[in-house]
Amino acid sequence: MAAPTIPVSAEENLRDPIDIKIDIIHPEPDAVVAFPIATVMRTLAQHGEAIRGIQEHLLGVPIQEEVMALRFRVDIIVAENASLRAKIKTTEAIGKITRNRKRQACEKMERQLGLIQKELESLRRSRLP
Repeated sequence: MAAPTIPVSAEENLRDPIDIKIDIIHPEPDAVVAFPIATVMRTLAQHGEAIRGIQEHLLGVPIQEEVMALRFRVDIIVAENASLRAKIKTTEAIGKITRNRKRQACEKMERQLGLIQKELESLRRSRLP
């Protein structure tokens, strides 16, 4: 086998190129490891059986049912939240209406009280000599 040659020039002495040769050795394996086809097929069958067992186990897990149950619960919670928001808005509207009616009732009572005071003042003046 011919060794590869790499030409390298020396920086100090440019007149004399240096040839570097490298011998590459590929050692032969001491023992050839070979698996008989029967061993390979038996191992493959065992792995396939294990994978099928895992698949059957996973198919037995009710993941889809749990997801559907969780979605149902989420839908219920969303509906409850919407209902609570509607109640809050209704309560706020009732509070606003109540405040307006209370203010209107106070204004009406103040007007009536003012009229009564004027009438009482008028009666008092008419009774005075």
